[in-house]
Amino acid sequence: MTPSPDIETFRQRDAGATFVLESKGEWYHAGFHLTTAIVGPTILTLPYAFRGLGWGLGFLCLTVMGVVTFYSYYLMSLVLEHCEKAGRRHIRFRELASDVLGSGWMYYFVIFIQTAINTGISIGAILLAGQCLQMYSAVAPDGPLRLWQFIAMVTVVMMVLSQLPTFHSLRHVNLVSLFLSLAYTFIVVSACINAGISFTHV
Repeated sequence: MTPSPDIETFRQRDAGATFVLESKGEWYHAGFHLTTAIVGPTILTLPYAFRGLGWGLGFLCLTVMGVVTFYSYYLMSLVLEHCEKAGRRHIRFRELASDVLGSGWMYYFVIFIQTAINTGISIGAILLAGQCLQMYSAVAPDGPLRLWQFIAMVTVVMMVLSQLPTFHSLRHVNLVSLFLSLAYTFIVVSACINAGISFTHV
């Protein structure tokens, strides 16, 4: 199928879009990225959330959030498919929003929202990772490293990873993250079940 003139013109004037559209990634690479992005740091907070909400309300909230998330992605895929059939392929949220909701201020509004969300997630991930690394210092409580030093280490690593040109460059890192997330999930679930069984027998 020959690309429409609009898409060809868009590719010619947008070097970033051309670079992304020529990606050599596979569908399972997208699975690595999406799973790691969705499950990643948030899964570390599940034990705290379930401890506060309880099993029943915790599972209910988790299920509702999962349904809302997948339904949102489903709606977005329909909109993207509709736009692509009309000859407008979007690879950025701000372009999709300006096409659907109207150009002008909406384009910059989405940029503001994206920047705020990404900034908050980045700060939260850095702090959470630093605190997780500090837990390992329990084996040497009198060691010289403090929390701010662990946070600095994580920040340096994230700055290095941010220099990679595309998500495709992170596929191996995200694959390892995927297995670590799955392992953490099974460990936490097993520990919670074991703790619950032990508590009922006391």
